[in-house]
Amino acid sequence: MTQTIHVLAVIISFVAFAQTSAISLSAGIGQCLSDLATEELAVSYNYLQLSSKFGTTNAYPGFSSLFTKLSDDDSSKAHDLVKFLALRKAPIVRLIKKDGIEIHRELAGVLDIYQGLTEARRQNKAVWDEVVRCHGEADNAKDANVQDYLESHLLDHHIEIDKLLADLEHRVNSVQASEKKLTTFMVDEELLETYGDRRKDIFS
Repeated sequence: MTQTIHVLAVIISFVAFAQTSAISLSAGIGQCLSDLATEELAVSYNYLQLSSKFGTTNAYPGFSSLFTKLSDDDSSKAHDLVKFLALRKAPIVRLIKKDGIEIHRELAGVLDIYQGLTEARRQNKAVWDEVVRCHGEADNAKDANVQDYLESHLLDHHIEIDKLLADLEHRVNSVQASEKKLTTFMVDEELLETYGDRRKDIFS
């Protein structure tokens, strides 16, 4: 959450940020990247919603901590992208979409871990698609610097998240119904050992 607040602080001071690059972005690429920054922030907030849901109602500290980690990661990606936009002197009208940061209504219908993982994966894919769109804009403009940035900082990141969530989906859903609770508990324990109990980051 602290990282997200920091991102918003950077956005507020965007106009006054470092102006060191000699090459400005085209307006089309700049707007695409600013839309992408909005999507990164939105998915970060939505991961926090999932973390809260599974850290309290369903008492799965491991999954809750995973979603907190994913939230932090995407918040950090948004922060870095805003800095990149500033350094490339992006000629954009707005940095955040007109509709702002959206908390997805679909989260209200998430009742179990499998649904939560499926929704998280769907949201990650939406951001991934936005990265691909911006990469296409950069390719059309022959801007190799933007292409390289997207590939090294964002594309690989979202591909790895998709693989992680897909693996967890499979592990939770590939067992018999009678074994799902135990399997989910065991996976949750693994995640808790990997990420620690980060529920205090949400509720403190």
